Amino acid sequence: MKHTIRAALFDFDETMIDLEAQHETAHRALCEAMGADYDALPASLTNRSGFRIIDDVRDFRDFFGWNEPEEELLAIRHRRFVDVCRTAQLVLLPGVERAVRALHARGIRLAVTTSAMGDVVDEILRRFHLRDFFEVIVDGDDVKFGKPDPEAYLITAKKLGVAPAECVVFEDSHVGVLAAKAAGMMCIAVRHQEARVRQDLSAADQVLESFEEFDAARL
Repeated sequence: MKHTIRAALFDFDETMIDLEAQHETAHRALCEAMGADYDALPASLTNRSGFRIIDDVRDFRDFFGWNEPEEELLAIRHRRFVDVCRTAQLVLLPGVERAVRALHARGIRLAVTTSAMGDVVDEILRRFHLRDFFEVIVDGDDVKFGKPDPEAYLITAKKLGVAPAECVVFEDSHVGVLAAKAAGMMCIAVRHQEARVRQDLSAADQVLESFEEFDAARL
């Protein structure tokens, strides 16, 4: 049975905006503050996509054997990430603003479901005058389990008051697509063209090369 789509849930990093450089800068700053060499980390930790920041920090801590609490390490990294995002010349990925406005114009309720920190998402959306389009932001602090666990998407649907089957998710990562499908939602994968590691998006209902290919009228 086909369900009417009532809500669109957007992943943020590398789906709506490219923040890979800013994340790497913050990771490097954390390692430098701890007297560690970021380049000593294995590619399995530095090239992954869709994981919560706290999970990255936790894995860095385990790899280097840091003794400081995770919360303290996260705060160091977060301060650097906020600073670099505020000074960077950020640009939304192609077609994102048009897609957001088109969905909103059709009465689709919008939310961001991200592994990133919600305060940064809020600030960046405000910079591009898009914050008012989104009713809800669910971030890594709102969940116990990161993607590919469906928890974040199920929490978002609950906050919006819509059924999972009435949601479409926009994702760029393999774990994000798996999370959306495990939540029982339609998933449109939007490939991040500059991704360091090409993502397996085959589990998505549809794969777009960019939001410029998206047509809200076809939902």
